[in-house]
Amino acid sequence: MDRAEAPTVGPPPREAPNVEQLNRLLAPHLGTAAVTSVESRPIGTGQMSESRRLQLTFTESCDLPTSMIAKFPSVDEKSRQTGRLTRCYEVEASFYRDLHEALDVSAPRCFHVERDEESDDFLLLLEDFAPCRQGDQIAGCTPDEAHACVDELVKLHGPLWNSAFLTSLGWLNRSESRDRSQSQTLLHTLFPGFIERYHDWLTPEARHIGEQFVADSGSYFRRTLPHRTVVHGDFRLDNLLFRDGGVGVVDFQTVTHACGAQDLAYFVGAGLTTQVRRDHEHELVRHWVDGLRGYNVSIDSDDAWLEYRRFTFAGYVMAVIASMIVKQTERGDDMFVAMANRHAQHAVDLDSLDAVRD
Repeated sequence: MDRAEAPTVGPPPREAPNVEQLNRLLAPHLGTAAVTSVESRPIGTGQMSESRRLQLTFTESCDLPTSMIAKFPSVDEKSRQTGRLTRCYEVEASFYRDLHEALDVSAPRCFHVERDEESDDFLLLLEDFAPCRQGDQIAGCTPDEAHACVDELVKLHGPLWNSAFLTSLGWLNRSESRDRSQSQTLLHTLFPGFIERYHDWLTPEARHIGEQFVADSGSYFRRTLPHRTVVHGDFRLDNLLFRDGGVGVVDFQTVTHACGAQDLAYFVGAGLTTQVRRDHEHELVRHWVDGLRGYNVSIDSDDAWLEYRRFTFAGYVMAVIASMIVKQTERGDDMFVAMANRHAQHAVDLDSLDAVRD
């Protein structure tokens, strides 16, 4: 084979950092100490990225914990390609570089961040929130837990609400008309395969409203947003860690500059089982509105409810697209189906198609 015809081979998947690498990367925090050993254990499902818990030993005490999380690209080639296509790796690395310190949300402390623009390789060394309990997207959460999670949304959305600073971050502004149209095209492309794969697991409502929405979703993707702030984009229970004193928020791979009600509807629509959501969603929306007042953000309750109704489709869109572009797992299938079914019923309950078309 001619050299010009040889297939392009990307860099091999990154592995968890070793002692030598950790001493170099953590040098600003080590002082006179040094890392002498590291043990690495996988955590999480690894659908988009690999995460390892690192147990460290040092020659002496320093400004570092003995346990931290290393996050880097997936070993799965499909997921790495998806990371590049969706810019997930770029976004999370940029969040910790540019935004983390400006927000009040309980995100992990970041000890090191790096990303290679050409290869899309990245590495994060983050605070370990253990001991904690990861939320379960399939089981759902209690109303009290939901209130605590909404508190974290307030601390994410409030500090930079309608801030001009956010418009200066190119990586954050991926929601202009052209980009949203691309999301709509991707939804149209993937939806038939999603229905075929999960047909027997989806409720009739989930299939029917999905078909209606996909057929007439232009106004959802292209409308002018009433406000903009930092939006997590995947604020769901699997990305929330319950611990003494509050809730930790992780996986900032889909952060964007959008409408805060998107995160709220996305979380409530699938984070609570259907009847619990029906019983508590009004008070949760009010809790969000009231919390934002602490940041001098004034949003009309009726306007907030309207945006909440419109964004019931955010989780459905995520379930369709994500399920078809990351590696397939048994738990992933259960989770995406639960999300699609709950968000579809959410949209039916709130007449969200009419809200989107207004």
